[in-house]
Amino acid sequence: MKLFKTRDIKVISILMLVACIGASVFITSCKNEQKGEIDKKAVAQIGFYETYLYNDIAQDISKLCEATGDSTLLKNKINVYDERPVVCNATKSDTTAINAIIEKHGKDILPANLKLMWTQEPENGYFQLIALKTDASGKPAMTGESIIKADVTKNDLNGHETYTAIAITLDKEGTKKFSRFSADNIGRPIAIIYKDKVLSYPTVQCQIDGGTVELTGNFDEEEANDLVDSFYGKK
Repeated sequence: MKLFKTRDIKVISILMLVACIGASVFITSCKNEQKGEIDKKAVAQIGFYETYLYNDIAQDISKLCEATGDSTLLKNKINVYDERPVVCNATKSDTTAINAIIEKHGKDILPANLKLMWTQEPENGYFQLIALKTDASGKPAMTGESIIKADVTKNDLNGHETYTAIAITLDKEGTKKFSRFSADNIGRPIAIIYKDKVLSYPTVQCQIDGGTVELTGNFDEEEANDLVDSFYGKK
């Protein structure tokens, strides 16, 4: 069962959620020999955030543009009605200037619970700046600390091609928390981050109760295995 919709799974990110109510679409395991305990410090760097739609904060972003003489953000920001959490699209060289603008003026202009974070991978040469909604302490709704298992899989996409994925299993408490988190965000994008980079921002299609979440996206089998190894503290 497909849980989330995105514009293009191949260009949005490295990771994307695609499992619902415990439903599994795994057809083959690529590497299940990982043994030992999950490295809690490693998976704690995974974060699941609620998001702001661009339309929710468009006026705040316009004020941020007006507060500086640097036009980098202005020329890159989204200028159309948009129900995604994307604030702007920028080349790697422009991200540095935009980061400086946010650092200097963002605290005085932007909502206190808004965190802006770049995607890990560019789309057609452009990185996307994503609007994350934090809790009162500036943290995500939940982290990956509840992950107790991770495996690399090969899965059938549409009967004509397969894709590499990472299946993560949550503990009992994490399963309950993710169920509440997904239920609260049905019909809205959530963002999945790793090491302060946005991996994907899928739209939740239903409440997720099963405790198994599939992470997929624009990585090959070797990259997926490396990421899983890092979850076990092997990288």
